Amino acid sequence: MGTVFRALTYLADTATEGLSGLYQPVADLEEQVASTSARIAIGASIALVVLVVITALIKGRWPRLKLPLFLSILIITLFSTLYMAGSTVYVNLKSDSGGPVHWHADMEIWACGNELELRDPYEFLSNKIGTATLHEHNDRRMHLEGVVVDDSRDASLGKFFHVIGGAISSDALVVPLNQPAGPLFEHEIDGDGATDSAASLLNPFVQLGGDGFRYGRFVNGERCGEQVASVQTFVYKYDDQAKTFTQQKVADPVTYSIAEHSTVPPGDCVIIEFDVLKDQTNKLCKQYGIRDQSRCEQFGVTAEERDICNAQQVGYPADDPNDELLEGAN
Repeated sequence: MGTVFRALTYLADTATEGLSGLYQPVADLEEQVASTSARIAIGASIALVVLVVITALIKGRWPRLKLPLFLSILIITLFSTLYMAGSTVYVNLKSDSGGPVHWHADMEIWACGNELELRDPYEFLSNKIGTATLHEHNDRRMHLEGVVVDDSRDASLGKFFHVIGGAISSDALVVPLNQPAGPLFEHEIDGDGATDSAASLLNPFVQLGGDGFRYGRFVNGERCGEQVASVQTFVYKYDDQAKTFTQQKVADPVTYSIAEHSTVPPGDCVIIEFDVLKDQTNKLCKQYGIRDQSRCEQFGVTAEERDICNAQQVGYPADDPNDELLEGAN
């Protein structure tokens, strides 16, 4: 796990150079315990194999060695088992969550009128980017699956972007993208419309890292076409009892922690935009869109399925929706 964090930090070094206010990694208790447990398990396995081989070789030649060998095998087995069991209990007791969780939040990332596709899983036999606990499966969904030791950090957007090799703050955004031959945009057309309507506007922001992957790097005050743009984060929060949801603009995305839900909704919908400054967004995650009474047809719900459209956004339609991104810039 430590190697994963170092590799991810290395991959994003160039892209995040000169940016301030980003997530600062700290010692991760779960990672440390898991790493120590893995080393003990490997060491114990090697020792047991050696002892078993010795036992087989000596057979009945040295009877006096039988008891020491048996005790050695027993002690190694008990020690490794008790350590791993005890460390698991310790992490659970020290954690804010009190044990393993499975939380999700959907996420869309838009820049200059284009919905970006996060880097696809690329490691051998891996179906995710990030870590075992915090990751994304090429599904526009933030997965938190494990023990939350400190929910103010472990469930935060700042840590999520850090572990996938990017970064986010109120002033800047670094998005890990695919290699040049891979897709740059999300091409699923839903209620948000086409995702590459202003592709040429992205050219100044996409750079090739030393690792062969592209990064999108966006800083407040830079321009999408003729328009000055800023990094902005919006979160939709769902009230399961009232079947309503509201939108809020997040001032400090680094410290924002996702809601503690396994399904979306009521899990959060997070929209990150590099766009002209606005008070609200007109973008919406698909799982919220198919539940929205006003927009579910736009998100692909048929007349026969319309009974799932049972939620309503408070305050929608907005008085000043800023519907068209960078209107007139194309």
